[in-house]
Amino acid sequence: MKKSLGITALLLLSVLVFLAGCGKSTTTPANSASPGKAATTKKINAAYFVNGTLGDKGFFDSAQRGVKQASETLGMDVKTVEGGTNQADWPAGLESLASSGKYDVIVLGTSQMTDIIKDVAKRYEKQKFIFFDEAITGLPNVYSMTYSQNEGSFMAGAFAALVTTSTELKGANPEKVIGFIGGMDIPIINDFKAGYEQGAKYVDPAISVVASYVGDFANAPKGKELALAQYNSQKVDIAFNVAGGAGLGLLEAGNSLGKYSIGVDSNQNGLYPGSVLTSMVKSIDNSVLRALTLFSQDRLGFGKNEVLGIKEGGVGLAKDDLYNKNVPKAIQDKIMQIEDKLNKGEIKVQTTLK
Repeated sequence: MKKSLGITALLLLSVLVFLAGCGKSTTTPANSASPGKAATTKKINAAYFVNGTLGDKGFFDSAQRGVKQASETLGMDVKTVEGGTNQADWPAGLESLASSGKYDVIVLGTSQMTDIIKDVAKRYEKQKFIFFDEAITGLPNVYSMTYSQNEGSFMAGAFAALVTTSTELKGANPEKVIGFIGGMDIPIINDFKAGYEQGAKYVDPAISVVASYVGDFANAPKGKELALAQYNSQKVDIAFNVAGGAGLGLLEAGNSLGKYSIGVDSNQNGLYPGSVLTSMVKSIDNSVLRALTLFSQDRLGFGKNEVLGIKEGGVGLAKDDLYNKNVPKAIQDKIMQIEDKLNKGEIKVQTTLK
């Protein structure tokens, strides 16, 4: 993980590049497919529109892995367009792709794009869209998939509660206080928070959650500032990153103080081994690849939304070698028990979303 100065420079550079011209794009050619992998019989051109920039080590990067895998395994030509951090530019960026007529399908997502996709999809009825992380229904040219972030966050909350009450972890303090840092105070982020709180109180009803919001998903220095305040002044010893690129500052803060954190969307355990103990993973990469595979087979259910939870492998905690090394066995065993109960439907996680 780069220091906060490096993060700031990277984010500013991304903005300057965008403002200097149109959105940055990269193309992954179909001939990059791995040897021995079968390509689709129909040549498919796909685009991935990022309402932000790549490099968040989480949400957007995960979707990028999915479209890259589609190029390698399905023989698709995939173009990635970064829309930049100015939200006012996103409608024109997406419409530029749709109006070009070059792409069989356009991949995009996040709750910040819901109104934009509804408008563009209605005006470009022949253009197909795959939308992730928000439900879009009633549009015959849009397939959407959502993730039970409340279920995944329940696991993150249970994990945080087990960490803060552990006597085996040196960075844990006696206080039953855990942290949460969201990107914005919006419904989907608060659904993460609701699940996190439920999971923590399932383990120990006395656990309290301190929550802060950055105001966006890119300001890593602000994320670090909020995290330092939680760790230093509010008795937090483990905090949950639900702030995208801004949350990288949280992870840096936890590591600098010898405290703990939980990554989000992608497996961020390797950024600060021993400090980032696990990550609440949304399998965006796998779900995007799955959707593009079904599209290539003319089997994708446009006009519908699919919900992917723990049982479907849509969300869960990252349990890699670093997890096995740095998380006490007692916590690992308890997490497995809780996960099993969720899979069997013995635990019901409430959602704040309608």
